[in-house]
Formats: sequence, C-alpha cells, structure tokens
Amino acid sequence: MEMDLGEFLKSPQSWANPEVIDATFHEDFIYLRETEMLTRDEFIQHLETDFVNGPHVSTQGKILYEDEKTGAFEHLVLRPVSKRKVTLVCLKKDGKIWRQMMTYEEIND
Repeated sequence: MEMDLGEFLKSPQSWANPEVIDATFHEDFIYLRETEMLTRDEFIQHLETDFVNGPHVSTQGKILYEDEKTGAFEHLVLRPVSKRKVTLVCLKKDGKIWRQMMTYEEIND
C-alpha cells in the first residue's frame, strides 16, 4: 500500500493508530533526530507519548516535496512553553517511510 505523506501529516490524531502506522512506516524504519536514532517501535512510542497522549500539538503541516522515493515536510509543534518548526526528510521503501531525519528551529513570537 502506497502511503500518502499529506494525509498522514494532516491527521496527527491518528499517529498512534496501528493501521496508519503500518501503512506509513516501513518495518525497517529508522528515525534520526538531534543526537539519537530511534527504531520503529521507539518512534511509535514517541508519537504516542508526545503527540497523541502528550503535551505537544502538531499544526500547519505541509509537504515541501514528495515523489516515489523521497519526501520532505514540515510542521509547527506547539509545546507547553514554546513553538518549534520541524522539518523532516524521508526516504521511502516499498511505498512507506523507511528512513527519516529531523531538524528544527525554535520560534520566538
């Protein structure tokens, strides 16, 4: 099943849904952020803890680029005490996100 980054990005409330996760993230998924690397299971836990059941809210998601092998998107993460613009670059395998790397910048209004 080919996953759609746009639909995924627009639906943060479903980021812990097992069907959405299976349709979006390859079984060999690896996520790189700051100075750490997360496995698929660790990343799913991060989504559940920080976004689905946690203090962070994702808004204003948009696709910067997408084709059959790559994708880049960004979203604004509203945290309890700050805002953060997050940019993610993805490699796809079998139509699913296989590798993902993140960078961010703090937004001071």
